[in-house]
This record gives sequence, C-alpha cells and structure tokens, in this order.
Amino acid sequence: MRLLRRRIPQRTKRMRPAKRYLAAGADEARRLGHSYVGTEHVLLALTRDPEGGVTRVLGQLGVGHEDINSSSFLARVWAPRMDADALAALGIDLERVRERLEDTFGHGALEEARAGMEPTDAGIRCIAPRLKKALANAVERAGDQPVRGEHVLLGMLSVSDSLAARVLTELGVSLEAVEEIVKAEIRN
Repeated sequence: MRLLRRRIPQRTKRMRPAKRYLAAGADEARRLGHSYVGTEHVLLALTRDPEGGVTRVLGQLGVGHEDINSSSFLARVWAPRMDADALAALGIDLERVRERLEDTFGHGALEEARAGMEPTDAGIRCIAPRLKKALANAVERAGDQPVRGEHVLLGMLSVSDSLAARVLTELGVSLEAVEEIVKAEIRN
C-alpha cells in the first residue's frame, strides 16, 4: 500500500499555510459577487481585521480598508465590462454569444477567456494567476517562519502588475516602504 501513496512535493507542503489567505480572499470575492479570487480580494480581507498585522503596517502609511475599497483603480477594474444593451444596439446578442461559446468551450468560457484564469469550485470559478504568484512569494519571504499577513502583503506588492499592488501604488504605498516597516517590527 505504501507504493500507492503519492508523494507531495515540498513546494506544495510549503504553500498549505498560505491557503487560509486564499480562503479569506474567496470569502471577500463572494461578498462582492465576483466569481474569481484575486490579489485585491485578499488585500481587502487582510485589511478588514482592525487588529491584523497588515492593517497595522498599512495604517503606518496612512492607508486603511476603506481607502482600498473605494480606490478609483478598483472602481475602474470592477466596472461592468460587457453591457448587453449596448451590444444589442450594435446588433450583438450577448446571451447568444455566451451560449455558443459555452457550447464549444464549456460553462463560463467567456468569463474565463476574459480573465485568463483557471477554474475552481465552491462558487468561485477561478483563482488569478497573479494571486498564486503572490502567495508563492509570501511563502518564500516567510522562509522557515509561519506565513503571516505581512508576508502575503509583501508577496502581493512584489507582483507589481497585480491589482493589489496597483491599488496600493495608487494610494502611495511601495514595496520598499512596507519592507522597511516589517523589518523594523521584526527587530523590535
């Protein structure tokens, strides 16, 4: 029976502690009615806790949950992209296009093609590739220590084209500034 057991790669074992941040992001995405989990959802989840490490770090930089939530960048990104009425005015039936795509490529094909993400379960159909990269960076930054919210924040900021990094940049937060605060906290 021992031969039948599959060995779990070391990297997979190290990613497990980061899954709780993915779950918190998924809860945030569901709350917002989104079918994917991205770095912006994890960032919102991390800043929702007023006693959390990420809230404390970002607070030192003058940024809070509401600043992130009301970011003009997120407003632009989350704005509806396909207006069925506007497309109908051009003679395009969005529902018919969606049906044909789903007949050919499967359920949710239009959204997945737009987002470039991979499917998952539990109402959330995809996880943004940049979130996976950010969580992997967080695990690397944590090293042998447990993965903390501050590591996840640094991981998200290190993926400069992630939505979380772009929102934080808009709000004046840089990777370097967060690294300095986290290093100072570790020294104390």
